This record gives sequence, C-alpha cells and structure tokens, in this order.
Amino acid sequence: MKLSEHFTFEELTVTSHTSLQKTNRLSAEPFKKNLTYTAGALEEIRAVLNVPMTITSGFRMPSLNSAVGGSKTSKHTQGLCADFQPIGMSVGDAFDLITANKDKLHSVRKAIIEGVQGKNWIHVQSKVLANEPTQFFSTNDGKNFTEVV
Repeated sequence: MKLSEHFTFEELTVTSHTSLQKTNRLSAEPFKKNLTYTAGALEEIRAVLNVPMTITSGFRMPSLNSAVGGSKTSKHTQGLCADFQPIGMSVGDAFDLITANKDKLHSVRKAIIEGVQGKNWIHVQSKVLANEPTQFFSTNDGKNFTEVV
C-alpha cells in the first residue's frame, strides 16, 4: 500500500526480525496516518538528495523496539519516524545536504545522523503540527546528542 509517491506501508513497517514481521505490520495498522506523515517527510528529503533511500527501520511495535534496543519513548512506536541510508551517496554527504536545505523541509521535525557500533544512518522524525521546529542532531552512541546548526 502506497503512503506517498516513493514509500509504502510495507517499507515503513519492515524489520530484520522476521519472526516479528507479521505482528509488527498488524500493530502498525492504527498508525497509518502517522506513517503517512513520515512518508511525507521522507519525500522532502528524497527530493533534496535526489537519490533513492533504503529504509532500515520505520514503525516498531513496543516489543520489537525493545528487541532492537530502542528508547522506551521512541517515536518509532508511533510511526512518526524512520531510519534510512541513501543509495549512491554517503550518509555524511546526505546529512550535509539535508542541513544545507533545511528551508525545503516543512514536514521534518528532527533529522539525526547516527553512528552506532560501526553503522551509520539518518533518523528522521516527522512533524504532527506545522509549527513544530525543525532540528538537526548527531550522535555516536544513540544516547548523547549534539545539536547541529
């Protein structure tokens, strides 16, 4: 099911924990509206980057969120964020382009470049209300965040 031009419900509910895949998708059903907001934020970023993205994490039911070491207050459990890696571009270059084009990101609440245990990705949280600020952060451990201007 398409949520936006380039992103699907299946893509934003995928997990590498295959035993939890079906239950995670069923648990995501009530959060389709939020997942649509997230797809919109991802569309804005995709337009800025001009490359496709691999979604590595989107909606996570609480037990899946716990299994992957996610925060108990993670917006992943509400379908309001996704993690991705750009295709054909480094994560660092992508984050630089995102921050340089912040004026084009009307649906993005937060963008965080994360580097944890040798893996890098960008975490994006969508806005629910139009007047929420857009913020940019970096983290090397998933716990301590530095705001990036």
